[in-house]
Amino acid sequence: MKRTLFFPCVALLALASCAERRGPERVAEQFMSAYLDCRFQDAASLASPSVQDRVRWRASQLTQADLDLLADQSAEVETDDLEDYGDSAIVSVDVSDALLLDSIGQPGHIGDARYRLTLKKEKGSNWKVTALISNF
Repeated sequence: MKRTLFFPCVALLALASCAERRGPERVAEQFMSAYLDCRFQDAASLASPSVQDRVRWRASQLTQADLDLLADQSAEVETDDLEDYGDSAIVSVDVSDALLLDSIGQPGHIGDARYRLTLKKEKGSNWKVTALISNF
């Protein structure tokens, strides 16, 4: 009898730990890493339709010079602050060594930035980025 309870308990613990890793902070970090490293499909899968538009905009603004600059870089993303409201959250994120496209008509550059992301919990425990504000 003890063995038959052991395996379901282990499975439940594994699922609970997976759900915890997909909390708003983790989703914010995954989104920002994908967004800044130009893994646009990954970023879009973690975003609401309005933020997916911003992801598409970023993809459309890249030049070959930007991609060359990004080739040897990988952004470092660190959560700074979390405001949890149950089914929504606001996460502040600091990034360093990221490709920044912050000036229209100017080439991208590697630098540091700060972002504020609003996330909303969908059905179950899936979080989606619903707003992205840079350098607030």
